Order: sequence, then C-alpha cells, then structure tokens
Amino acid sequence: MMKNLKKQIPFKILFFFMGIISTIWFLVRVIPKPSRAAYPCMKTAAPFMSGFIMYLITLTSTSFVIRLAGRKFKKSMYLAGSALIVVAAFSSLLFLGSNPVKLRADIAIPLAIHTANEAMGEGIGIFPGRVVWAWDSASTNEHCTNYADDAYFYPQNNDQEVIDRMVSDVLQKLTGTENDMAAWSAMFKHFNGMKWEEPEWDYVMYEDIFIKTNATSTWGYPNGTYILSDFSVRSSINYIAETNPHVVLAVLRQLVHVVGARQEDIWVGDPMKHIYKHAYDLWHNEFPDVNYIGSAAGDGRIKVVPGSEPVIFYSDKGTVMSGAVSDRLYTVMEEADYLINIPTLKGHARAGITLSAKNHFGSHTRGGAGHLHPGLVAPDEGAPTRTELGMYRVQVDLMGHKMIGRNTILVLLDGLYAGPEATWPTDKWNMEPFAGDWTSSLFASMDQVALESVCFDFLRTEYLNKTVKDARDRDQTINFPNMAPGVDDYLEQAADPSKWPGNITYDPEDDGVPLTSLGAHEHWNGSQTKQYSRNLGLEQGIELVSIPADLVSSVVNVEEKQAVREEIINAYPNPFSEKVNLRFLIDERANVKLDVYDMRGQLVRTLADRTFTPGEHIVNWDGTGGSGSFLSGGIYVVSIKIDSPSGIKLDSRRVQLLR
Repeated sequence: MMKNLKKQIPFKILFFFMGIISTIWFLVRVIPKPSRAAYPCMKTAAPFMSGFIMYLITLTSTSFVIRLAGRKFKKSMYLAGSALIVVAAFSSLLFLGSNPVKLRADIAIPLAIHTANEAMGEGIGIFPGRVVWAWDSASTNEHCTNYADDAYFYPQNNDQEVIDRMVSDVLQKLTGTENDMAAWSAMFKHFNGMKWEEPEWDYVMYEDIFIKTNATSTWGYPNGTYILSDFSVRSSINYIAETNPHVVLAVLRQLVHVVGARQEDIWVGDPMKHIYKHAYDLWHNEFPDVNYIGSAAGDGRIKVVPGSEPVIFYSDKGTVMSGAVSDRLYTVMEEADYLINIPTLKGHARAGITLSAKNHFGSHTRGGAGHLHPGLVAPDEGAPTRTELGMYRVQVDLMGHKMIGRNTILVLLDGLYAGPEATWPTDKWNMEPFAGDWTSSLFASMDQVALESVCFDFLRTEYLNKTVKDARDRDQTINFPNMAPGVDDYLEQAADPSKWPGNITYDPEDDGVPLTSLGAHEHWNGSQTKQYSRNLGLEQGIELVSIPADLVSSVVNVEEKQAVREEIINAYPNPFSEKVNLRFLIDERANVKLDVYDMRGQLVRTLADRTFTPGEHIVNWDGTGGSGSFLSGGIYVVSIKIDSPSGIKLDSRRVQLLR
C-alpha cells in the first residue's frame, strides 16, 4: 500500500501523513511503556514525529507573531512591529532551513551489513574479475578550489601527461601486457571472442567506437543552469562532478595513435546532453574529425538521431516502472561495434551510487530519466523505500542489454575528482590514501559488475555521515551509498541469477533468452587491506590490482592467504527455523560484540558484548528480537567485532530465518 502511495502522492503530502501517523504511533506505544522508545520501529518513527512537531510549532509561532506585529503597526508602534517581523522570519527559517534530503539521508546502515569476500557470479575479462585502480596525486592540482575560473576540469588543474600515463598503465595491468598496442589487441580479441562466440579477431578499420561520457550539468541548452548558447560553461560557485575531458582526451589519443582507428569512426558524447565548449575545444583541436554528438547541432557538434523502434524492454513489464515498458536508443548506440564507458566516481540521492550502469540513464531517447526512477532504491530523492534485497532493479537491464552493457569493451571510470551526488560539486576525500586531497584515481575493468562493486566499497567507506557541499553550496551530512542495503542489490542480481526476484526474469531484448551472470560481485575485507577473493588466492570473485602496488595489502604465500581468508564466525544450521549456533574462535582474551541486523540495516538484537577467554565459543540466537518479540522470516546479518590487545577483527555472516 505504501509503495503505491509513494508513486501517487508528493513528498510534501506524505510528510503530513507520515508525521501524523508517526506521532500517534509513538505516543500510543511509548507512553504506557517508556522503554519502547529504544525499539527499532520507535527509532524509525521518531524523526518523522519530531520533524512534524517542529513544523507545527514553527507554523503556529510564526502565524502568532505575524498577527501580533500587525497589531503593533496599526498602533503606529513601528519599531516593535519590525522587531516581531524579524522574529517571525527567523522562526520560519528554522523549518525552511532544514533540508528534507539531509534529514532523510542521515540514517545510515552499518558497514558490517556487507559481508566480506562473499564472492558470487562469473568474472569477466582476460583475467576474470580483474579491476585496476591507478592513483597518482600529481594528476590533479591539490590547490584547485573548483570555484569561478578555477574549475576542476580546466587545464591548470589536470596534468595531461600524468593522466595519459595512468591510462596506459591501467590498460597494461588489465591485460597483463607490456605495451599499449598489445593491451588493446588483447582486449579486442577477448571481447570479440565472447561477443560473437567465434574465433577472436582484433580491431578492424571502419568499425565504430562510441565513447559514452557523463555530462549531467549540460542539461537544458541553451539556457540551462550551467551552459550558455555557445556551449560555454557559466562561471559558478562550484562545478558538478562529471566525466573529466582530460581522461577522454587520453582515450582518444590511445584509439587514434595506438589502435589505429580513423577519427571519423569514433563518436563521443552523452547523447541526451551536450558537450561543453572547453571540452570540445580540447578534443577538437587535436582530433578535428572525431564525431562530437549532443541533442542539438551547431558549433561542430552533430545532433544525435533516435532509433526508429524500441530496442530495450524492461523486465518488470511495467509492474514497477509503470511509465516505462520500453525505450528507444540513439542510432549511434545501435550501430556502434564497441562501447567505451567513462562514468564518474560519485554517490547518488536516488540510487545510492551512480557509476557505469546508471550512466546509461542518459542513453535512451526520452527527454529525461524520471520514468526509470521507480526501479531504484529511492524513487524519491534521498528517501529509500525499495530497500529489500531481491527487488526489480533497472540497472540490471541496462548492464545486460546487448547494445549497452554487453557491448562495452572497457569501463574506464574517471575518479580524478569524485563527487558525493550526481548534481553536486566535487569533493576531497578523507579515507586512505587520499588524506584530504582529491581522489586522483582511474579505475578500469572489462567486468562492469566487478568495477562497480569495487567503486561501491570506496564510496560507502567515504560517504558515511560525511558533511559535504551540495549544489547550492550548503553543508549537508549524507549517507547516500549507505542509505539502504538495497543499494548493491542490482550488483548481486547482475552477478547471480539466483538473486533475482521470484517474479522477474531479466531479458532486456525480450527475445526469450534470459541473462546469465554479467560479472563478479563481492565486498572487500576492509578499507585498509582492500582485498577481494582473488587477492586472497581463491579462484573466484574479484581481483583488485593497484598502481602503485602497495595500495592493496599483499599476501605473500599460500599459507598466509588461507589464514587471511579464514572465517572468524560460522553459523549453523543455516537456514534455521528455531535456533542458530554462532561459532567463533579467539586466541587471546578479547571483548567480543555480537550484533544482529535486519536487511534495512537496523539493529535487531545484541547477543553479546563482553570479555571472552581464549578458545572456541558458541553463542545461540533463537531468532527473536529480544523480550520474546516475534521476527518475520528472511535474511539477517550477524556482525562480530573482536577487540583484543593485538588489534580489532571484524566479520559478518548472513543467516536465513525460516517461518
């Protein structure tokens, strides 16, 4: 019922409805028994209640003060009346100044909800599941302010020579070759062998290559927020994080000078959007015969042509996205022999993250992407409502379509200047190794699922209760990548068809051939080590290769690999209907905290928080939420934290409660 209401009722109306219901629920439950205020459901209701009460208080007090000021003015008491007007304005700002997105995004799931090294899916690429991460702080200008005439994408803030070298390095590491020509040849042969299931062949002259960029802020030509009639960018107090033109230039140099592609066979752009003048000039000055595309012609740009018939058919069949049964693509995408996806590293208020899959929200021929939002974790910005695992996710259809994700030979993700949200400015990162500087990174993979899994781990680590600047230069505390367990649900489903919803068969061509695994998915074993299953010597999952190599903790021998991979906590039986035994082994006296979370990230019960002696221990959980409360069946996450003199160890395990 609530999901249907969300589709039909605006947030402002829902605010009143939820405020009234939450207030009544809180008072009815808590007044008879105050201890219930600590229950998860009460903690969820409290923000709605407090916001609603604050609104009523502000509205009432403002109205009263304005009426009182009017009386003072009638009595010619102008000084007193003016003072009361100031008070009324301040009172209004108390409510208007609180941003609904910020309030709704402040609830974050714990990082422990994502089980480490639980690999799923089939890795893709010359080295299956390999993701290469290059970091070089010299690629960006640490003194860049991203204000006015010092935008992050201007030449003074990007060292093109360093960026060119980073692109070369990631290509060679991705393919295990010693030069760029060999790297591209290996990628084309491997990709064509997979695509056509025929003997491998290299790139052939006259084959078309489309480079898909992300140009979110060029919306609304000719009088949009950031772009003028000559395609030049407006001077701004900040600039949105999107595909850096210097990364695209490095790729153009590779395609023309190394691969040998003709300029006229290369297409560049974000089809629904436009190309800034500064980006066009940078590219066109060196490669004048490349096709630079956008939704309007002029100044050397080519207007894109929509395909004549729908070619992508969304697998929910209109049950989730009622306004989107199918879409047309642009002919440049229909006819491309190869696609290179260059998205940006950033969070998102509706999807949690926006990377290579969501970059294709700009690939269809409609005027906007609102019809696809119901397929995300938060159809309304910053308010996650589709949080459970195993729900329809539109990103899977995009990643699996033969003209989109499955026609992508390379994802080269631009992480030079990352951002917290799709339409917010770039942001310096605090996590290691960035240490308060720009991210200065590139990520590359032939496995789109693996690449997004790795970038998600970076994003969820950095954007956990972090205060950043929004599009209006206001401070916002956000948790977009951590706002719901469902954020990475599309990655699980893209990797493993067994994770699909029971009523959904992903078949984006509607040809009766369901998708198979689109790549490997898992989470690293920690933000310090950054190790995935293949880093630990296993023959499945993801391998993260870094440049320089010491960014990912090394494991020097088989014995050490096995020791690192050894599970801290085991659960049996699993699934269970009555009790599950949680077994862990410690080799020294330590404080052990054992928590159970539901898949919304809410704490269900703390099973232990005390000191344990060395040895094997078993803690039972009887499937209740405490005080005999009855829990519904489903997936829960058991998280363990072992705090000993030798350090802290973390692990988690999913368990299934049967009802």
